[in-house]
Amino acid sequence: MSGKITPHWSRRTLPLAAIAALALAGCSVTNSSSSTSAPASSAPAASTSASASTSSSASSSASSLASTHITVAIVPKLLGLSVFEANVKGAEQVAASLNESIDYTASVDASGPDQAAVIMGLVHSNHPPQVIAYSANDPTSEVPALEAAAKAGIKVIGFDSDVTASARLYFIQDTAYPAMAQSLINAVVAKFGSKGTIGILSSTPDATIQNAWIGAMRTYIAQKYPNLKIGPIGYGQSNVSVSQSQATNLIDSNPDLLALIPIDGDAVPGALAAVQALGKDGKIGVFGIGDPNPNQKYFANGSLTGLFLWNEVGEGELIAYLARDVYDGTMPAVGGTFTAGSLGAYTVSNSPAPGTIIFSAPLEFTKSNYLKYNF
Repeated sequence: MSGKITPHWSRRTLPLAAIAALALAGCSVTNSSSSTSAPASSAPAASTSASASTSSSASSSASSLASTHITVAIVPKLLGLSVFEANVKGAEQVAASLNESIDYTASVDASGPDQAAVIMGLVHSNHPPQVIAYSANDPTSEVPALEAAAKAGIKVIGFDSDVTASARLYFIQDTAYPAMAQSLINAVVAKFGSKGTIGILSSTPDATIQNAWIGAMRTYIAQKYPNLKIGPIGYGQSNVSVSQSQATNLIDSNPDLLALIPIDGDAVPGALAAVQALGKDGKIGVFGIGDPNPNQKYFANGSLTGLFLWNEVGEGELIAYLARDVYDGTMPAVGGTFTAGSLGAYTVSNSPAPGTIIFSAPLEFTKSNYLKYNF
């Protein structure tokens, strides 16, 4: 059976209260075309303890031959962000070879409670998925819903932004937090020097991965650049116009501002718009975390000073491979490795949290290479 993407368009139109009511009633809030998977009742329990593949070189190659078709529900923070669309694209590219269907669903706002309602809708639907892969809006709001999923026999894995580790089996961390922090700060210093203020634009105050990056930047600056400081954090709510307003406030309130570091996909164009509107091009740098496609015009005109991320399509592939191995019960013990097709081998670690898998080193997009990446 071929892999497919099934967006939950009903989630765009039903109000949150209706979604919650349907979930509590045990009704499906899914698109009927996504209900093609077998019930999740016979999957071996996935664990970081030793099993059939306790050696450090456990391989996923057998997973692609799995006979049991599964549905993997990818539930990111919200619908519409290009980074998550790229994750889904990558998962769909390998889904057929893994005998999976990809069910893409999310809330329309970056809200932990809304995301929890979507997850509960999946749990109580007529055809629940065998695996849920989330990117969390905050560390705690989604936990009861994920625990309910696990209790119902659904395997729970995370990517991009984590929750309390006890609520899931494994977590794909995009890149090591210190590595991303150092890449950003070093890029600012190389262009604008090591004395002044850096303004950071995040999504929401509770965003797990953004807070980890901010903490790592603070630590790195304190260790290496004592004359740099981070100003108040602006929160753009994953919205371009709100991010622009927040960036404008940061620029106006910090006359010694060297650069803005927007660490949310929609904050990057918001920060650039603020810099351009205030006539600060070339005077205030913009070094962001985001994907290249929405920022092509800024690369072309030179206003984007630096952009870092990772290959979001590749990370989506890893989500699909991990889901297959978790469902099949073939994941290795902590310290062991597993193979994710052409992506290569990955190691399961307990750092910085139990069951962590680091996807890649930071990937820097530049004016000379951004056209090589289509996400």
